[in-house]
Amino acid sequence: QHLLHGQHTAALPALVPALDYELNRVQQRIFGLLLQLHPPAIIHDAQRNVAHAARERQANALEILDNLIPRPVYQGLQALLEVSPLPEKIRTFDRLLGPFTAAEPIETTIIRGGEALFSDWTISLALQRVAGMRGVLGQLVQLLSSPSPLVQEGAAQALHRLATEHPARYQHLLSAHPHLADALMHHAASASRISAAARVALLKHTSLFAETPENVLSSIVPIMKEISFAEGQQIFAKGDLGTSLFVVYEGEVGIFNGPQQLATFGPGDFFGELALLDAEPRSATAVAQGPVLAFHLDQDDFYDVMEERSEVLRNILRVLCQRLRRQNEKMVS
Repeated sequence: QHLLHGQHTAALPALVPALDYELNRVQQRIFGLLLQLHPPAIIHDAQRNVAHAARERQANALEILDNLIPRPVYQGLQALLEVSPLPEKIRTFDRLLGPFTAAEPIETTIIRGGEALFSDWTISLALQRVAGMRGVLGQLVQLLSSPSPLVQEGAAQALHRLATEHPARYQHLLSAHPHLADALMHHAASASRISAAARVALLKHTSLFAETPENVLSSIVPIMKEISFAEGQQIFAKGDLGTSLFVVYEGEVGIFNGPQQLATFGPGDFFGELALLDAEPRSATAVAQGPVLAFHLDQDDFYDVMEERSEVLRNILRVLCQRLRRQNEKMVS
């Protein structure tokens, strides 16, 4: 109920899809609880079928749940699962739970809940609105030590805004936390040239990850390794064992088979993606055509992410299938 109302009142437009992701996580938690209370096989089937594209299978799964779980729980879950306007979902939950009175903005709730309740992308968005809020400054200090680069970055930026916009409150915070200034200096010294948020944006603008929510892409940020090449420098050669995917941030990369240039990749493009799934010899040579700044993602690190986030694997397989289909069409034509 709180998340739905938060979507309706969120001051930051980007927070709306982020909260939609959090609502999907709530659905998963509900099904996890149902698995402990009811026959697991039935709940598993229902969970799989409510997400199916065929409306008949969705309807059958909802009917099974309706006959199995308490009616109010079913009605709330149905409202979350069905594609319906946000005001309609809100009305359903207000009818089930009573009128909702928000004691604080949804951004404050997110920061209070922290990483125990919300994904790091959602927290980083909420931190953009925190400078003028009261009652969450202590959480900023804690989030500055988060293991997530996105959350660290967001907390540091919020503290800098606080120092500029509310200097008296910032000084009070410094008095309560004497080591805060040193922590901010350490964060600034160790910060990467390209921010965590910019890395998420880069991934989102590649066709490989375009349909993957930012909440999921944020899990890839820690394994993105920055690398630069001079003009004419070989990135890899045909026949080399491939173990990394490359994403171009700045510059252009040419792909060659001997003297023949097969393709050119620029900012937002990726190449070498097959190496993420199968470490086989490279089928072509990649050369920097001018100064290049890129990220490479190693296979072992990426396997760890895919084990935790199945959405990443599904998107890679979808894009690879599209590329193979286009190649087959070219061969036929």
